[in-house]
Amino acid sequence: APWESLSPEKQRRESREMELYASMVDNLDDHIGRLITYLKKNDLYDNTLIVFMSDNGAAGKDYYERGRFHEYVSTHYDNAYEKMGTAASFVSYDQEWAAAGSAPFHRYKGYSREGGIVAPIIIAGPGVASAGLINPTYMTVMDLAPTFIEIAGAHYPDDGSVVPMLGESAKGLLAGVTTNIHDDDYVTAAYNAGRAYLRQGNWKIANLEAPFDEADFELFDLSADPGESTNLAEDEPEKYAALIDLWRVERWRLGIVLPQDL
Repeated sequence: APWESLSPEKQRRESREMELYASMVDNLDDHIGRLITYLKKNDLYDNTLIVFMSDNGAAGKDYYERGRFHEYVSTHYDNAYEKMGTAASFVSYDQEWAAAGSAPFHRYKGYSREGGIVAPIIIAGPGVASAGLINPTYMTVMDLAPTFIEIAGAHYPDDGSVVPMLGESAKGLLAGVTTNIHDDDYVTAAYNAGRAYLRQGNWKIANLEAPFDEADFELFDLSADPGESTNLAEDEPEKYAALIDLWRVERWRLGIVLPQDL
């Protein structure tokens, strides 16, 4: 609902929710600062790679008001305005703040749109050639393990004794040797609770709402439309069909079992 349509009391509570969120972020920042100060004080900073990454998507569920934990939360906590932020309360903001926090991307946590899956990451320390840059290169959380292993000079078993890693090392990108981590044909796919996506290069198919149906996939060109506002399935039928075929291959490769498979 538009902010102007909310009652003064609702605006007051919503403002308090965001104040509490902001204070938690500020508190987190203070403690990260303490950690960095410790590293510098103990001559560890110059030999420490720092990777700071948020969870994916802004969460949009006010469990005190609704949702599967509503009964427990509302019974055991008190979110009266004067108690919000105390140990007696359980405060989490709802969908509207989540959508604002994910902007300019579409939707928020739980969705397969960019607002539900993208996350910021900050990397600093030895082996990072460029400081203070915002790099739009495509990277996934699956790339972290290969990166750490290569930087540490370790070896991941390739004899079939363990499951192969899906990501690729970002060491070359961090060192300024390469300009990307993945080539344009690199594919990522995922499914969770009725929502799925597949991405190849800047092209992406994703559905919006559960239950999942392959026919609900929409096509987006993230290079021109990162907000996923325009479904190009009818304008780019060949690309759409190709990504649908890729999805069918990838979901079996990844072991994604859909309800209709059972």
